[in-house]
Parts: sequence; C-alpha cells; structure tokens
Amino acid sequence: MSGNALAAEWMFNPYIGVDEIYTDNAFGDASDRKDDFITRLNTGFEVTGVGRRLQLTAAYDLGYDIYSRYSELNGFNHNLLASSKVEFVSEHLFLDTDIALTEERYSSDGSTAFSDRTTSGDSTRVLNTRISPYYQHDFGGYATGIARYTYSMVDFTDTNSDIASTEPSDTRTNRVDLSLLSGREFSRTKWAAEAFAYDNQVKNGDDLKRATFKGSGQMPINRYVALLASAGWDEFDGENIDNSAISGEFYSGGVRLTPGPRTDFSIQVGHRFGGGIVDADLTYLISSEASFFAGYHVDVAGSGSAFANTSNLDENGRLVNPNYFSGGYADGITKTKAFSMGLAGEKGRNIYSASASYVMRRFLDDGTDEDVVSFDGSYTRQLSRRLEWSLMGGYSEVIDSQVTGGREQTFYGETGIRYQFTPTLIGGVAYGHYNSDAETSSDSFRENTISVTLRKEF
Repeated sequence: MSGNALAAEWMFNPYIGVDEIYTDNAFGDASDRKDDFITRLNTGFEVTGVGRRLQLTAAYDLGYDIYSRYSELNGFNHNLLASSKVEFVSEHLFLDTDIALTEERYSSDGSTAFSDRTTSGDSTRVLNTRISPYYQHDFGGYATGIARYTYSMVDFTDTNSDIASTEPSDTRTNRVDLSLLSGREFSRTKWAAEAFAYDNQVKNGDDLKRATFKGSGQMPINRYVALLASAGWDEFDGENIDNSAISGEFYSGGVRLTPGPRTDFSIQVGHRFGGGIVDADLTYLISSEASFFAGYHVDVAGSGSAFANTSNLDENGRLVNPNYFSGGYADGITKTKAFSMGLAGEKGRNIYSASASYVMRRFLDDGTDEDVVSFDGSYTRQLSRRLEWSLMGGYSEVIDSQVTGGREQTFYGETGIRYQFTPTLIGGVAYGHYNSDAETSSDSFRENTISVTLRKEF
C-alpha cells in the first residue's frame, strides 16, 4: 500500500479566503427580517490522488462567520466531501469509501438556502459516511461474481427545526450484496442473478429489514430490439407496517430498443410490492457534447435511504453533495414512485445542465401520501480567459404533504461572475435569492444575499 501510495500522482491545493456577505434575513425569520453584514474567514484544501491501486478525491472547507450586528450568530461551518477507491488485491479485492459532512438548511423538501452560513433557522449538520469492501472474480469469461458488504451511517447534529414532527432521524444500515453476472463469452444474451439483504436501524423511527433475490435476462431479437424479463422474491420486516402487503414474488417483462447508436430505451411492466409497477429508462446522446436521460422507477425504502445511497461523485468523477437531492428527505418507510429527467452538455465556452423530478411517496405506517416536484438548472459561460459568468436556479414544491400544514413552494436563483487575477488569486461577486412559501406561515423563509469573495491558492 505504501509503495502504491507513493507512486500515485498527487495534487494538493490549499487555500485561504475571505467573503463579505450581505443578507436581508440574518435570523431566517418568516416575518421579522433583520439584515446584517457577515465576514467569513475560511481555509481549506482540495486533494486528488491517482495511482495504480488508489483513487482519491477530497475537498474540505472550514469557515468562521462574524456578524456585524448580531454576534450571537457567530460560528464555524464545516464542509467535507471525500471519495476513495483502493485495490488491495489486483482485479479482486477493493474498498470504496465516501464521507460527506455538510451544513444544510433543513426542510421537508430538502431545500437549502444559498447563504451557507451559521443561522438560527431550520438548519442541521449532516454527516453521511459509507464504507464498502467487495470482492469480484471472473469465471473464465462466462460469469463475473461480486460479493459486497456496505456499512452506511447518516447522522444529524445541531439540528434547529421549529417543526418537531420533521426532525430527521439518525440511521445505521448494514447491507450485503451478492451477484453473478453474464461474462464476455455471452456477447448477445445477458443474464444476472442478484441477491441483497439489509438492516436499516433508525433512531426514534421505524427499523426496516429487507431481503431480495432477483433473476433477470435480456435476449436480443435483432440489433435494434431485445426482450427483457425478471422475476424474484422480496421479504420485508419493517416496524409498524403491513409487511405481507409488500412481500412476496414479483415479475416483469418488457423490451429494450436501440434504434441507433445514440438511443437506448427500455421499459418493463409487471407486479411488485403488492401492485402493478412500471420501470423505464431512456438515454439519448444528442451529440458528442450533450446527453438527455429520463427514468421512472418504483421501490420501497426506509428512513434516510436516499441520503445513504447517493454517491459523492457524479458521472464525470467530480465531487457532489449527497446530502441534497430534489426528491426531499423521507423520515419513514415509504413506497416511492419517482420520475426524473435531465439534460447536460458542454459546447465551446458553455456548460449547462437541467433536471426535473416528480416523486410520489406512500408512507406505509399510516397510509399518508406526499408528492414533491422539482426543477433545477445551471449555465456557465467563459466570457474570456479570466472571466466566467454563471447562472443557476430551481423550483420545488411539496404538492401533497404527509404532515398537516406541510405544503411548501420553494424557488431560488443565483448569478455571479468569477475573475482570475493571477493563477492563484481568484475573486467573485454574486447575488442570490431564496424564497420558501410554506402553508404554515411561520415556516416560510425569504432571503436575498450579495457576496464578494476573494480566494488565494497556494
């Protein structure tokens, strides 16, 4: 390990910075809004390491907020994102590790305000960690076997929410995955036999145990069409729910269409979790620089599963915050139907992305429903070699809330410029607006911010 670590290519970028922020709602209050200037002193680093058996990327930022008028709000902010993969035994034994420590403005739809600062509003510190060793073996090209164990932990600390019924619960999850997948010798027909079991322990909530076995196959008819089929068994053991209603055999059948090299569409219809289901996925490569995706899926999960199962890396290997997601946080055992779609691309000096989702949840302990819809988008343009302009925004709405009075509409937007004075000195100016209009007026929140940033890298 030490030899491999030394052979890795390391990039370590420490920095210091200062932000001057103006906010028109220092306390995050619904009605009695007070403005203030905040000086943030921050330091941190970004590190990446790539070796023959090691991949690591991490970023840490430590900030201290100093309020000009309301010093009782002064405090530290910690934000850490890290992801690593280690290969202990060549092509066989691996270890994946993820950690995310972020400051979030907590609400039922998972929204956060732009001014990531110390505040007295609905906020929480989220620690999300995951460690996952796994072993894989190639059976002569005919099959690949994988055995994986995953331990994940989601903790909420320093939570400050006015809504007791929506206080998030800490979770611990132990999971085992076993899979046998068709190998390279099966050039056309694909098959898989998969099984997993997990134990989701929830503090002050409903625990959930689940075991699932699934067999699936894909048989091509021609180069454009393939038939899909799957079958298996689910077994649930959850507290305060009707386990027999969602346990039992399941099956589905469908088709996969690849009419051209750019399009891949699959759909399956069947029976699972006590009712009919549809699962569908679409990927369309608009060009070599842009892609579109969409999907619709049904699943049953326990409290905090969405946080625990979200990767710290995006499809391009860049760090992302797993503690925020458009579907919101569900603190209970739910049957979820989720539709999502997105667009991402890069052309010349422009980078853009857009996504939308519609999530329908049924809380299985009391039969209540919750529907959340959201839209997010971003655009960045390199105006010159040193000057960059960015724009981002989004909208989310809790259409049907599990909690009485929990309906909520939230929209946000931010725009700013970033200028590179020297290779190691960067400055920026940004304006942000955040507006949460809740059914219960005391839970509403509105904030405008203007920030000036200066950062020195070493």
